[in-house]
Amino acid sequence: MKNLRKVQFGLLAVLLAVGIVFGMSAFKKDPISKRLQYTFRYNGPDYLQANVETESNWVYSADPITCDGEPEEACSILVDESFVNNPMTTPTLKSSLNIISDVYLSTAFVKKSDDETMEIVNRTQQ
Repeated sequence: MKNLRKVQFGLLAVLLAVGIVFGMSAFKKDPISKRLQYTFRYNGPDYLQANVETESNWVYSADPITCDGEPEEACSILVDESFVNNPMTTPTLKSSLNIISDVYLSTAFVKKSDDETMEIVNRTQQ
């Protein structure tokens, strides 16, 4: 009987500890929200889909970007630091960003990427 009580007490202690761990983790802030983000503007030779999806055609911009002009055209993206190379010098996009675009009247615009927090700014139809 004493052994059964010891086992029950041990199980209760383990369950209580697990409950505390899960309870405390529910009140932590999302670590992704504390991460830095970098702005890049499209600087490709044209707005063909393959060029918009090429990370090297996007250049870092420290200044805010305004997008006006052609309808549905790639303009700028705000990317999480985990998708950026060399943030201490001139930041460049990693190929792991995997930009995916779509086409509107033969002009490509950014649709999504592997960065789920990425903010996309395409020029919109006027």
